[in-house]
Amino acid sequence: MKIFIDWKNIANEEDFYNSILPQLDAPEWHGRNLDALSDSLVGGGINGIEPPMCIINLNVESLAVQLRGFFTKVAKIYGEANEHDRKIRVFEE
Repeated sequence: MKIFIDWKNIANEEDFYNSILPQLDAPEWHGRNLDALSDSLVGGGINGIEPPMCIINLNVESLAVQLRGFFTKVAKIYGEANEHDRKIRVFEE
């Protein structure tokens, strides 16, 4: 499964969740914060789409300055998921 995040279209954290959660087939009650994202990607068993998956970050060079720290935290969650053998590959294009 491939998940595409186009950072050119992401102006704030809400835009990120609006992009990723539908692609993960997340339930409506899925939280829109880093803890909830971690629970679903690291712990699993929440989303309709589960790893293995590829997350493809598009237009990272367009990343808004105010989102750089958030981007780093999201990347850390992907890494934690892989430490738990969740098989999430991440690419930048």
